[in-house]
Amino acid sequence: MDANTAYQVAKALPREGQEQLFEMLKKDLYSINPKKKKSRTVLTEEDAMEYLLNKVFNKKAH
Repeated sequence: MDANTAYQVAKALPREGQEQLFEMLKKDLYSINPKKKKSRTVLTEEDAMEYLLNKVFNKKAH
């Protein structure tokens, strides 16, 4: 069954049945925590310069 079919069936339910279905779905769907995207770390200009000097332009690192 696809989402469109399920939607049509849910619309055909009486109001009481729709409310019951909504509560059941709400419990199931909202109990799952969506994966959070990792936030990017924003470097300050000083941090970026320090990184470049230590990692990129440092001959000992290679």
